[in-house]
Amino acid sequence: MPEQEQGKEEFEGKEESEIKKLMEKIGETNRKLEEAYDEKIKRLEAKKKLIPDEKEEEKHQTRISALKEKLDEIKNRISEARKAGKDPFIAGLWLRNVNAKIKIAQVTHEKKDFKTVEIILNNAEKELEESLKQEEVDVKKEIETRLRKDVAKETGRIIET
Repeated sequence: MPEQEQGKEEFEGKEESEIKKLMEKIGETNRKLEEAYDEKIKRLEAKKKLIPDEKEEEKHQTRISALKEKLDEIKNRISEARKAGKDPFIAGLWLRNVNAKIKIAQVTHEKKDFKTVEIILNNAEKELEESLKQEEVDVKKEIETRLRKDVAKETGRIIET
């Protein structure tokens, strides 16, 4: 039995180190993407020579503001979900590069860029809703149940509570 526990601890240690490595890779990839987006934005701003119409620019800024407000709202809801014990990890992943996408949409004024941001925000919101619907797992109860099953298998006796 102690050998199983030791093996379990080694497995969990390996799993944690793999998760840390993966998170570092994700962070590095995100930094590279942000740098690439910033470079693209600089090039697009350099190419932009036309002065936009005031009404259209105001409409554009309103749309950008709406996207930023929705992003802030989703981030706040994710924070509240975490505080409530839920796991909105996937929703958070959807939002990793959305700031860069908003900046690109702000510079390019292209509908496809706005659509991309809207799709990302909608997907993040859907994932958040899914995580809020999940039932909380009582870890203590789950461990006790598994332990009883394991003991019953090994000894042939059932442990009662």
